[in-house]
Amino acid sequence: MSFVVRNARPILVFLILTLVAISTIYPLFFVFNTALKTDAGFSADRFSLAAPATFDNLVLAWNRMDLVHAAWNSVVTTVGGVVVAWVVCLPVAFAATKLQFPGRNLLFLLILASMLIPIQTILYPFYLVVRNFHLLNQQAGLIVAFVTFAIPLTTFQMSAYLRGVPDELVEAARMDGASTFQILTRIILPVCKPVIAVTGIINFIWMWNDILLPVLIMQAPQSRTLMIGAGLLKGQWGSSSTLISAGLALAVVPVLVMFLIAQRQIIQGMTMGAVK
Repeated sequence: MSFVVRNARPILVFLILTLVAISTIYPLFFVFNTALKTDAGFSADRFSLAAPATFDNLVLAWNRMDLVHAAWNSVVTTVGGVVVAWVVCLPVAFAATKLQFPGRNLLFLLILASMLIPIQTILYPFYLVVRNFHLLNQQAGLIVAFVTFAIPLTTFQMSAYLRGVPDELVEAARMDGASTFQILTRIILPVCKPVIAVTGIINFIWMWNDILLPVLIMQAPQSRTLMIGAGLLKGQWGSSSTLISAGLALAVVPVLVMFLIAQRQIIQGMTMGAVK
C-alpha cells in the first residue's frame, strides 16, 4: 500500500502542475487564436482553431491603435521607469544594508511598510501631485509614477541581495581610502549586476503591462501607451472580440519575448530573499 501511495504522489503532482499550466497558457492561446479569426468564424465557434487564419484584425488593430506612436510612449516610459528605479533604489538599498547611520532600521521599515499600502488608496492625492507639477500627459509624469510605486519592492529585493554581500568588501575599500560614492559605483554596482538584471526584468514586465497608472497620467490621445490603445478598442471601435484580441496580442508580444529571453532571471527574482 505504501508503495502505491509513494508512486502515486509524483503522478498527482504532475497532474496538478499540468492543470495549472493549462489554466495559465490557454487564455493566452485563446487571445492569439481569436485574433486570427473572422467575426463570422468567432460567432460560429469561439473555441475552434482559426481556419482559415486571417491577419486583417491585426492590421486593423495596428492602424486604429496608432501602434507605432503608442509603442514609442510605452518604450520610453517603461525603459525610463526601469532605469530611474535602478538609480534610486540601489543607493537606498546600499545605505539600508551597508552604512551605519541613525534611523537606518526605521528607513528600511518604512520602505517595507509602504509595500502594504494598496495603490488605489493613494491614487487621488498622487494624481493631484502630478497635476500640480504639470506632469499630466507627459512621459516624465508616467516615469515618476512608475518609479514611485516600484521603489518598495525593488529596494527590498536589492536589500535582500546586498545582505548576502560580505561587509568586509565595504570595510576594505574604506580602509583603502575610497569614498562612499566610490564604494557604491566601483564595488557594490559590479557585485549587484544579477539583482539589477532581475529587478529590471520584473519592473519592465509590470510597467509595460500596467494600465492603471497610464490611464491616470496619460489622458490625451497622443500620450497613450500601447495598453491603453488596446483597451480603447472595445469602447471606441465597438465590441468586436476579434479586433480586441488582435490589439491585446500586439501589445503582449514584447512581454512574451522578454519572458522567453529572461525566464531564469524572472524565477530567480521571485524567490530572491526567500529562506534557503
